Amino acid sequence: MRTEKEVLSHFKKWARKNDLIRTAVLTSSRANPEAEVDFLSDYDIELYVSDLSEFKKSDEWLDEFGTIMVCWPFKPRSTGFKDGNWITRLVLFNDGLRIDFQITDQIKITKDAYNNGYQVLIDKDGITEGLAEPTYSEFIIKKPEQEEYETLVNEFWWDAYYVPKYLWRDQLPFAKYMLDYTLRYSYLHQIIDWYIGLENDWEVETGALGKKFKEYLSKEKWEEWEETYAGADIEDNWKAFFKMTDYFRKLAKKIGDKLNYNYPEQVDKEVIKFCREIKERGSEACDKQEKI
Repeated sequence: MRTEKEVLSHFKKWARKNDLIRTAVLTSSRANPEAEVDFLSDYDIELYVSDLSEFKKSDEWLDEFGTIMVCWPFKPRSTGFKDGNWITRLVLFNDGLRIDFQITDQIKITKDAYNNGYQVLIDKDGITEGLAEPTYSEFIIKKPEQEEYETLVNEFWWDAYYVPKYLWRDQLPFAKYMLDYTLRYSYLHQIIDWYIGLENDWEVETGALGKKFKEYLSKEKWEEWEETYAGADIEDNWKAFFKMTDYFRKLAKKIGDKLNYNYPEQVDKEVIKFCREIKERGSEACDKQEKI
């Protein structure tokens, strides 16, 4: 696989010769001196071009960087990146090199556009002059406001009861969606983030989808978190569900105690009691079938 020096040297040489390319900025992990980079780390490059229509027509320009294995989206289009007129080309080449291009015909860059790190690769028109020095604070975990915390912990218990409901019905797809998507990513991950932020004076970040959780959780907490996962077995999912609710409760109560926010003790108690009753009814039904 090509080295970073080779990739960026090749890119700059191409960009200098291409009149359509006016400015190029490297962002994300490869522009952050504190980030860990490995052979799978992609190159995030924002291109400021003079004519965006040329990049909408075809992907022939990407041939300059190698043979494409796969890219996203299928055709050049806007994917809602930032505000303004941008198109996205995320490209994985056959040798494993990945470059994520975001392309625009904007001619101005706000002073604080790259607060989380950047490296100007080329700037033919001086539009990056005056960019502020990055503080690398964009993704630092922020302490929740009381209403934000109390809303999340209450709504967790509303959605929690869906898991027992669909496990009891033996409707695994719905139960897994609620357990492994809704509860995990809408609620538990946020609570873990806040817990880590609390334990580290609100000065750290955990990366997208909790990819740095293992760095900040104790061995015990990490192992407890692992137990919130299960495969396709119904009984295993019951166990994972109760492990998840226990884990959520433990961290959420600690956050609430430290910040003097209200944890919904009564809601928690009543919902989990109902969830256990649902499971018991399932167990009773199984026992009856076995006797028959």
